[in-house]
Amino acid sequence: MKAKQREKSADVVVVGGGVMGCASAWELAKRGRSVLVLERSVPGAEASSAAAGILGAQVEAHAPGPLAELARASLGVYPAWVRALERATAIDTGYRECGVLKVAFARAELVKLEREVAWQKPRPKTLAAAALAKREPWLNERLAGGVAVDGDARIDPRLLFRALHIAAARAGVVFRSGAYVRRVVTEAGRAAGVALDDGSIVRAKQVLVAAGSWTSLVEGLGIAPGAVIPARGQIVELETPEPLLRSVVFGRGAYLVPRDDGRLLVGATMEFVGYRREVTAAAVRDLLDAAIGLVPALASASLRESWSSFRPYTADELPLIGKTQIPGLFLASGHHRNGILLAPITARIVLALVTGGRAPVPLGPFAPERARG
Repeated sequence: MKAKQREKSADVVVVGGGVMGCASAWELAKRGRSVLVLERSVPGAEASSAAAGILGAQVEAHAPGPLAELARASLGVYPAWVRALERATAIDTGYRECGVLKVAFARAELVKLEREVAWQKPRPKTLAAAALAKREPWLNERLAGGVAVDGDARIDPRLLFRALHIAAARAGVVFRSGAYVRRVVTEAGRAAGVALDDGSIVRAKQVLVAAGSWTSLVEGLGIAPGAVIPARGQIVELETPEPLLRSVVFGRGAYLVPRDDGRLLVGATMEFVGYRREVTAAAVRDLLDAAIGLVPALASASLRESWSSFRPYTADELPLIGKTQIPGLFLASGHHRNGILLAPITARIVLALVTGGRAPVPLGPFAPERARG
């Protein structure tokens, strides 16, 4: 009973302290809502800070549809969103409008790449081998060419999360680590807070679940047990005395994401192995082989570290964003490979729904009710 009495109430309790939860909390706090963020681990310790940071609205889109439109909408607001965040914190998030290259070793492979992006507007530009070498001189000279997606960008997720956490805290958001949320509490048919693993209750007028790969472990959401599952990704970080690339590069077997200080991320695998967090020798071998094949000079790079994390995956590969069938309960999860990219538009959607406004994009394809158990 005493534990329950110690729990403070809030206008909104956010379950999940990653980029999605922090971005939403920041937007809500700026509009005067009192917000409490509950995180089972340390805020930002999961996929948010372990991601590569590709803002690939076009390069990650494989066909026209709602996800491609959502990604483009989010990328469109990214520059202003990042500027506001950096003004609020004086932290450089590493946001760079660097473009993305998809490269090919054979002419037939290049033709296939051209066909894959032909539907996109603006249509990515084809680069012959000479033009590709001029743009990125350290790429393998045996490449036949590539396509350039100049509108896409990159960001450093760890810096982004740190900025979001600080901005949210300065706006009045309260964070609580080590809070394992067991279930959503309902009263009179609507969400009234959450129950923690220790039996205590955190009361709130509204509840947002942004728990990433752990979303399905929260009871009372009204979604199927396996609606959101973890997809493990492994990444290797290399370092060279100076940056070898400016653009993000997608090639056979890996993508390469440069940082301004000479670090370069090589990723990423996708494995359905539950919550096993291992970094495997085979994955590291394959990623390094692919990276050196794309940029031979990486054979002399220093191996800084490697890690794995979990992306929240849904069967139709569309996120769960919006109202649930329980009044006062909202979801922002299942963003899979695009969580960093979709953070600003998701936060704006959450803000609109929680405050009774109109969402900035149509939400039908992302409705949580499609994942009902």
